[in-house]
Amino acid sequence: MIIGVDIREWQPGRRTGIGRFLDGFLRAGTFRRPKDRFLLIGDTTCEVRVQGENVEVVRIPERWTVWWDQVTLPRALKRGGADVFYSPYIKVPLLTSVPVVSTIHDLSFFVDDRYNDRPIDLWLNPPFRLFCLLVVRRAAAVLVDSHTSARDVQRLLGAHRDKLCVIPLASSPAFCPHGNPMADVEVCTRYGLKKGYVLYVGGFKPHKNVPNLIRAYAALPKALRALYPLILVGGPLPKDLDDQIRTSEAWNDIKSVGLVTDDDLPALYRGAAVFAFPSYYEGFGLPVLEAMACAIPVVCSNTPALLELADDAALLRNPDDPAAWAVALRELLEDPVRRQMLASRGTKRAAQYSSVRMTEAIFTVLDEVVRGRYEAG
Repeated sequence: MIIGVDIREWQPGRRTGIGRFLDGFLRAGTFRRPKDRFLLIGDTTCEVRVQGENVEVVRIPERWTVWWDQVTLPRALKRGGADVFYSPYIKVPLLTSVPVVSTIHDLSFFVDDRYNDRPIDLWLNPPFRLFCLLVVRRAAAVLVDSHTSARDVQRLLGAHRDKLCVIPLASSPAFCPHGNPMADVEVCTRYGLKKGYVLYVGGFKPHKNVPNLIRAYAALPKALRALYPLILVGGPLPKDLDDQIRTSEAWNDIKSVGLVTDDDLPALYRGAAVFAFPSYYEGFGLPVLEAMACAIPVVCSNTPALLELADDAALLRNPDDPAAWAVALRELLEDPVRRQMLASRGTKRAAQYSSVRMTEAIFTVLDEVVRGRYEAG
């Protein structure tokens, strides 16, 4: 079987959850399916993070994304003899003879009104929503990370239940409790960190709710903040968030380290005392799983997908209640026994999300699509 895969998510200097998911899937998939051929299709700027004897890379200049998606990509799939095309996000060619499978990780751009704050959003979101409706209709199968996402895709895009497949994500084996201690110290030192901090990993879009995490952290006693600084890992800070930190009484105890490499990220998790994830909306919540896999106690929002993921292996709090978050953070930071208990629950919970199981589940769908089990429309 020849499997076409969109790899444009692998952009230089850009580290995303989708990129790590795609990396894990293809590393496992190319190893477990040596007789299959993987046709990795990207633009001229993207990286190639997975290679092998059964991997072929096709690069296509991308001057206009819509043309690339709908014209150039189908041509490449036909030339490469692809039996099926897999997209790791909600982007597929609508007119191609090759059956397509798409993963929809979340619908935050429809669920959260803050994505419609700008005037341009009123122009862009309606046609994008129409495109998403067409993707769901065109795809032979739609993969989602959680039952929460499945309900959203059914409710907002009208997807037929039989076309939806819930396949939870998995963290890389690199996210584990015990790394190389010397290497971990070297990584933390390189970022100017000492072991023992409150960690956030993710983006800074409105639904990530980082401003409320800043408010909760600033409410901690000054002495506790001095022992456990707040470390933000992610892209550049938006100006409003940067201004909030600069004017916060906790400004001296908050540090943004920007983007980090995938190789460094496990060590940064393992160096944390507590992981905090206050998001309003997630389709899954991969950073929460990564933190639990590294045996770091987690405080996260009590929103549906995170409840589904963490269950009783994290402290779950209302994302709109910074005071409750401050109490949860203080309780954990002042109680190492409780931190250890929660960390132990987290590693057991994370072990249920196997990368082998995820990869095999995706291949089961791809195999069934090629055999005609799923049909578009």
